[in-house]
Parts: sequence; C-alpha cells; structure tokens
Amino acid sequence: MRQFATILSLSVALAASTVGVGCTANIHDNTLNVDAKVDINTDVDVQSLTVGQSVPLTLSAEGVTLVEPKATPPAGHENDAAYFKVFLDSTSSTELVATASTMVSVTIPPGTKEGHHKLICALAKHNGGEVGTTTKELDINVKASASVSSTTTSTTSTANKDGG
Repeated sequence: MRQFATILSLSVALAASTVGVGCTANIHDNTLNVDAKVDINTDVDVQSLTVGQSVPLTLSAEGVTLVEPKATPPAGHENDAAYFKVFLDSTSSTELVATASTMVSVTIPPGTKEGHHKLICALAKHNGGEVGTTTKELDINVKASASVSSTTTSTTSTANKDGG
C-alpha cells in the first residue's frame, strides 16, 4: 500500500509540473505573442531641431529577433522576427524609416510645423503586424529654420572724361 501511495503522489506531482510547463508557452492561434521592449535615443539637442535636419537615432529592442523588412527571417524565428518603424507624431502616418538597424538617421520632413512633436519608435512583426503596443516616444521641438538674407549694394562711379 505504501508503494502505491508513493507512485500515486509521484504521478500527481509529474502531471502537475507538466501542466505548469504547458501553460507557460504564451501561444494563441498558433502565433507567438512576443513580450518585447523598444527604446529610442539621440545625442542631439531635440529642443532645437529644424525642418530638413537629419537626426541620428539609436534604437534598441529586447525580446525579438531583428530582421530587415524585406529579408527572410532565420529558421525558428518566423514568429519573433521584427523590425523598427519610426514615425513623426502618429503611428498612422507614413513611417520615416523601416529598418532592423539599431543606428539610423531620420530627416525632419518638409512641411513640419514649428512646435512640439514626437518621434515614435514602434516594433513591427516581420509579417507586417505590430508587436503588441510596443512603442517608445522621443519628445522633440522643431524651430523655424534660420533664413539668411543678404543685401547687395552696388555703387557705380563714372569718371569724368574731361579730366576735371
């Protein structure tokens, strides 16, 4: 009887540990739900940007395999392959850049109004969807471009042909 109780308790413990392991895989509809983090930084003065200025950015991501948008993900990473998209003010606007590179430059687009804006870095799944709501914002301020105007003054002198 004692041997039966030992086998029964081991079987229950084994079954419980198997159920625990089976529940830790965060899979829904055969799609891996990636738990990712993203970050965006720059070393330029983001309070004094101008239209047309190129802004170098350092991007980082955790929990994904970075793959260029048009590249094929490596075997085994089809579900966690992602890349960065950087937007100005809204993720519903056209992205300024789509890349897997962690060092990029974006240009403040023509027509950007003076004032406060934000650069938004989002992770996009390699298959085109977003990786949850994984975004990070960088507050920026766009100032009016300094326009240079020059005034040219010319003087013309005429010499007296008479010598006097």
